[in-house]
Amino acid sequence: MTDINTVTERLENVIEEVKKTNIIEHQQHCTIDIRSNWFFLSWIALVIVILGLFWAIANQRQIISQYKENDLKYRYIKMHGEANRESIYRLEQQFKYGDSIRIIRKQVEKYEELVKEQAEKTERAKWNREAAEKLEKDRKSVV
Repeated sequence: MTDINTVTERLENVIEEVKKTNIIEHQQHCTIDIRSNWFFLSWIALVIVILGLFWAIANQRQIISQYKENDLKYRYIKMHGEANRESIYRLEQQFKYGDSIRIIRKQVEKYEELVKEQAEKTERAKWNREAAEKLEKDRKSVV
């Protein structure tokens, strides 16, 4: 029985030690000296990078805007079906005014919508004609 008692005591001691919470605190202190060259140079580099990114974004916005205008000009010329020097010059002059651009955009969108509707009608008529021909063949084969 003494062996069992010693083992039991040891287990109880181990259980007590496990139940104790061991808190270990680590404290680290970082200081940044504003007067140091490293801090100053890193802020200057950060500002330069931010300004460079702003410039790149502005440049990209300008390029995208030019692409949109060129696309609208192409669609407008395609709508009229012809392009000569005078019409292109007139179109360039119209693009200097915001109201003209909106009017041209509405005209082009309306034209493209009408073309799309006409293509759908033509396609439906073709399908109907093919279906009628098939029904006619079926009718003749049955008779």
